[in-house]
Amino acid sequence: MWHVRHSTLFALPAILSRLSPTERRTLAVETILALFADESPTVRSGVLEALGEVLHTFLGDPDGPPNELVHLFLGRKEDRRVRDGQQELGYKKEIHTPLESFFTDPKRPLICAFNFPAVALTLGGERWCEIREVYLEIASNPASGVRRTLAASLGEIAKIIGPDQTETDLTDVWWTSIKSDDEEVRMKAVGCLYDLVGVVGKEVGKTLMQGLLTVWNQGTLRGWRERELVGRNLSGWVNLLGLEGASIARGLLAKGLEDNAAAVRDTAISTVSSIFQTIDLLSTREPFLDSPVICIFLFTKRCNR
Repeated sequence: MWHVRHSTLFALPAILSRLSPTERRTLAVETILALFADESPTVRSGVLEALGEVLHTFLGDPDGPPNELVHLFLGRKEDRRVRDGQQELGYKKEIHTPLESFFTDPKRPLICAFNFPAVALTLGGERWCEIREVYLEIASNPASGVRRTLAASLGEIAKIIGPDQTETDLTDVWWTSIKSDDEEVRMKAVGCLYDLVGVVGKEVGKTLMQGLLTVWNQGTLRGWRERELVGRNLSGWVNLLGLEGASIARGLLAKGLEDNAAAVRDTAISTVSSIFQTIDLLSTREPFLDSPVICIFLFTKRCNR
């Protein structure tokens, strides 16, 4: 019965984590290879959903996860059109064998995007070259769910692969995300910026922060929640960038203080003191006080006291 076979996939990761390395490898390969071409589409999708967690049970194993399972997760080179979203509509009109359907499942890009951090962590930064091509293909998929999921995990993957590979492969994904038409995607891009800047360093981080100010000036941040999120994160970004980010922080803070949404203005107001103290500790306030909006705000606040 298909639902019995499907249920085994939910138990598999927990069982694997309790086995010796040899037993884990044997059971994982035998179970997944027996089910990935199952006649039931639900079972096949379940295999794909479980693969990331199954691979993660090999974290710390000197031999790494079984190559057969890594290849099943990444898919075949000829299925690139599935990963980048070009084949989804055509797929629905075609008839595939169970084996073919596993690799051409239209849900594959989203499932893989969700599991990519676990797989990247298991393989480690030194093996990023083996999976980066598939990651970038998935990143080119236009589906909002895929882009939202990838944007949310950018910071964590950056920590795994290091500054050089992050700058080469992940910053472009961030730029695409922050310019997206989908507010949720943009919010995930704002939310991951602290971790991303922490990995790439001040020079690249300043460029990303300047890009955030640019898209705000261009009217791309149309939702008040994403603008409010910028205000909540601003102090942390300044702590990372120091004086090099002072002028950009000034611009972002001024935008927040001028915003037409009360929640955005309130967040900006609550942030002024912490940012001002950080800049003061770094020996100068001049780059920060260039904004007339901020100067007027501080003067008014002092007068009210």
